Amino acid sequence: MIKTILYCIIYAFLNVSGAALIKLKLKDCVLSTFKEWVYFLFNVQVIIAFVFIFISALVMFKVLSSGSFSFAIPVATGINFIFTLGVGYFIFKDNLNLISLIGFVLILAGILLLSLNNQQHV
Repeated sequence: MIKTILYCIIYAFLNVSGAALIKLKLKDCVLSTFKEWVYFLFNVQVIIAFVFIFISALVMFKVLSSGSFSFAIPVATGINFIFTLGVGYFIFKDNLNLISLIGFVLILAGILLLSLNNQQHV
């Protein structure tokens, strides 16, 4: 189970890093013409972001092979959301309100409960 959680963390880190790189590059782009799309898609930063996202998919395959489906998917999704929230707040200066923080705590509680439930069935 610890291995599965570790793989989930690696998956989420790569996935969110790739998305953040794309978002950072999109701040400089309009993408209204085909030519702008082509330049965007062949930009080194965007290619690296796609590589991160592709590797995150490969790690997700490992997650799915190392843990139960009903444990792996919610945990991976929850960790992915937590990383997304952190990157949004610290890098993109997204606003967090009370509802966001309550949701964050509920996600952490859900991951903990899933972990405890999975331990009981091992």
